Amino acid sequence: MRLLRIAWVGVLLVLSARVVAGGDAAATISTAQQIDGTWVLQQVSGRDELDRLVPTTISPALKTPHIRGFSLRVPWKAIDQDFSLLAAGREIARRHGVDYSVRFMAGRHTPKRVFDKGARFYLATAQRRAGRDAAEKVPAPFLSDGTPNTIFENEYEQFVERLASWCRENDVRLLHLAWYGQHWAELNHGKEIRALEGYSFDNWLRAHVRLLDIGLKYAGDDLAVELPFSGYGPLTEAASRFADYVVTRLGPHNQKFYCQANGWGPRGDWGAPSVETEAAFDNVWKKPICRGQQAIQPSDFQWSKLYEKLYQNGSTYCEVYAPSFLGKHRDELAEEIRKFAEHCRENRSPQRSRTDMPKPAG
Repeated sequence: MRLLRIAWVGVLLVLSARVVAGGDAAATISTAQQIDGTWVLQQVSGRDELDRLVPTTISPALKTPHIRGFSLRVPWKAIDQDFSLLAAGREIARRHGVDYSVRFMAGRHTPKRVFDKGARFYLATAQRRAGRDAAEKVPAPFLSDGTPNTIFENEYEQFVERLASWCRENDVRLLHLAWYGQHWAELNHGKEIRALEGYSFDNWLRAHVRLLDIGLKYAGDDLAVELPFSGYGPLTEAASRFADYVVTRLGPHNQKFYCQANGWGPRGDWGAPSVETEAAFDNVWKKPICRGQQAIQPSDFQWSKLYEKLYQNGSTYCEVYAPSFLGKHRDELAEEIRKFAEHCRENRSPQRSRTDMPKPAG
């Protein structure tokens, strides 16, 4: 009997050691490791649209092996008062056993209350699904005398603070932020902005650095933030300067911040109108900054060629729209996702430059 008790004690000690070891291993998983890989991206305007797309589009995509997570893009005004829409997306990710990331859009998606408080705006035309154009308010990055649009920036920071807290409470490790924007979350340096009273490049640039500072303020070892360096209008100089600013503030390859190129497609990474502009944007890839990429459209592509760009650019994650997983090249997409996931696992090193990673074999 005594020998039996000793044997059981030995078994329990072994099991306890395994549990402790497993817990330590889980605790050492970095934020970057929970970001690496391919994310399924879906934009919705509200809960009804999310629920409708789950069985037909979102769930089939999330069932693809080696998916890193589910990235849900929503209008700021859809989550301004509560985060129930985000919580619904989190539950979808949980059911599929993947990570979760959230992104919001400002621009014409900014809540009405922000403008009611006096935030400066201009009107931009947006096409409704019914086919009719409508003028919508878009926040201006500066006042008519070039000074900051402090009402917008204060509301933006308060919202980002709440959103970052929610992310930390719900084990979200990557928070995608929005610029002033117009139709999307991307940079907006278009003709409408440049025609506003009070515009100068420096005024515009400083306004965006202030939003960047807000993002960095709420980033941490447990939560990375991202802002896209692509967008509308002349942006190549600004993109490089934003990258330099982040590196100066945080140091090289700091995983608290990721830049993103949202024009990832057959013609390049940035969605630029010309080869020359695309090449000028590529200067960002030479900077020691963490980076990811987002597909330019919810389309079907020759995925091996697109994923080749990720290896060339040293990108450690990408976002692919959920409808793309229903295309005729979905098997090729699944294979590229597998290879990219393996590549990320083999090459993840916090101090290593991502710009010279070897392409995976096969």
